Amino acid sequence: MRSRRLSRGFTLLEMLIAMAVFAIMSLVAYQGLRAVLDADSITRVHSQRLADLQVTLSVLERDLAQVVNITVRDEFGDPLPPLRLRPGGDELLLELVRAGAGGDQRLRRTAWQITERGMERRMWAGVDIVDEESMRIRPFADLVEEPQVLGLDSKFTFIIRTSSGLERLESWPPVSAEPGTDSGGGDTALPMAVELVLDVPGIGEIRRLMAVGL
Repeated sequence: MRSRRLSRGFTLLEMLIAMAVFAIMSLVAYQGLRAVLDADSITRVHSQRLADLQVTLSVLERDLAQVVNITVRDEFGDPLPPLRLRPGGDELLLELVRAGAGGDQRLRRTAWQITERGMERRMWAGVDIVDEESMRIRPFADLVEEPQVLGLDSKFTFIIRTSSGLERLESWPPVSAEPGTDSGGGDTALPMAVELVLDVPGIGEIRRLMAVGL
């Protein structure tokens, strides 16, 4: 009689309770694992974007360091400065003439644009704009996902030295300057440096100060 009591199995109620406990523990473990995987995925995306941004800033810094102070021509034959931020419109397009293009092109016209989601680089076959169709566009850092866009504070700023110290300008050449004239920075047609500001949602402002000219 005693051995029959000891060999008795679990009741149905005990099995249901055990299964409920196991289901709850499995659900908690799954949610924890899902949170870890989601966090890892977000971290990988942010890391990749920061890596892309670092490459972009390095290429832009190299382009600005190789700016050559010469006057070139547009498609109408009018003179253009070696560095300019095209005024008007919604484009934040920084155009420059740089050395070290490689191949048989010792000089090349290049431009950088701040887009809604990041930055892109434009390149022409030579220095004079005679054929707009020869321009090639290469997207660089893609910093935000749709429907997000970069903040309105994203911009290029030009640093010059004046008699009263350093001054920041929102456009280049200065409104009062003509191509090839002294910009007030002690050099003709070139500022001391360009500051790039990128207002990235979720990260904040990213600033990079880059010297201009060889």
